[in-house]
Amino acid sequence: MDKPVNIMNKSEFFTKTKTNIFSNIKIILFMSLIALIFIGYAIYNYIKNMNNTSILESSSYYSTDIALFEPIFQNTSKTINECISICENDITCDGITYNSDTQACIGTKKGIVRSEKSNYSAWVKPPSDKIGGISEIGSKDFTKSLLIGYTKTMKVIDGKKIQNPYKLGYFSYSFNLTIYDFYKNFGSWRHIFHKGTQIIPGTILNYQSWENLIVEYPIQNIGVWLAPFTNNLRIAVTTTSLANENYGSYSDAFLQKCDSLTKECYVTDTPNGKWTDKSHISDGSIPKTKLDTYIEYFDNDLQNIPINTQINITINFRGNDVEILINGKIIKAHRLDGIPQINNSSLYVMNDKSIGGEISNLLYYPDALLLEDIQTILELQPKIKEVI
Repeated sequence: MDKPVNIMNKSEFFTKTKTNIFSNIKIILFMSLIALIFIGYAIYNYIKNMNNTSILESSSYYSTDIALFEPIFQNTSKTINECISICENDITCDGITYNSDTQACIGTKKGIVRSEKSNYSAWVKPPSDKIGGISEIGSKDFTKSLLIGYTKTMKVIDGKKIQNPYKLGYFSYSFNLTIYDFYKNFGSWRHIFHKGTQIIPGTILNYQSWENLIVEYPIQNIGVWLAPFTNNLRIAVTTTSLANENYGSYSDAFLQKCDSLTKECYVTDTPNGKWTDKSHISDGSIPKTKLDTYIEYFDNDLQNIPINTQINITINFRGNDVEILINGKIIKAHRLDGIPQINNSSLYVMNDKSIGGEISNLLYYPDALLLEDIQTILELQPKIKEVI
């Protein structure tokens, strides 16, 4: 006898089908979730690798022409990560070469990766971190503004490489400062940098008195020093001002000219040309004015510079007025008695009695900066912390 056939009624069919559909949806959703997790993890790793290019083992990163190669910096670093940190903090650095045997850390601009021995490793800065468009900072051309990318040792920059201000008294400096060892050269004024009076290595004495120091270094445009016993920063500048002149008198602005044929002399504020006014006859007298030159600084200095914290300091001169910004915020404004004096001397950085620390991204611009320029400069600094 044949077995009876179990015929499913409509109600049972639709109930079972509905259960199977929802069961499949749960499985599909679960599998989709797993897939999304894997995709997200892959994207995370991709972005991470983009932002932190992997260390290249058995490799070096030097310029295309080895014979003419000049490193941006050459230091000793305990680890390659410390070496990478220096490069990240130097806006001119595109990559590094690290020797694990000698702990030599070499920074390079526009280099190429080469195969080397196993004790060499290379790291190349990700494209997103490079400053290729440094010349497009704000509305100004900063292409030639960077004087030093990074240093913790003595440096000298030839004065010929530093352009005079476009307008007398209008210029600016910006730099990152990190003080690690506050007690290094404790008890004397500690040199950070100055442009002016020549420093012969080994000649800076233990100056506790500022008055004695400026006798030896009277030209500073500008000078930055750390105080002998505190973490206060002094910004100094040699200025020139007119003395023995009545208010509203500008006699020194006129020039005495004499006609070579008639020998008649006249006074004019127009050096030459057919429109020169010859109606003001000169009596041959010399204006009773003289120039006073001396070093000025802020009375209260910059107080309590943080230790073991990198900060950005911008010094902005506008003729008689100067403003100091820390991490983009104005913390001090001052009116000078005179106008900052121009000099073509070299820039001396961290000479002899200096700080235990480092300077990075030392920029000079031959004009006053706008706030938007300062903010853009700050965006180039990867490690600036909020301390003010």
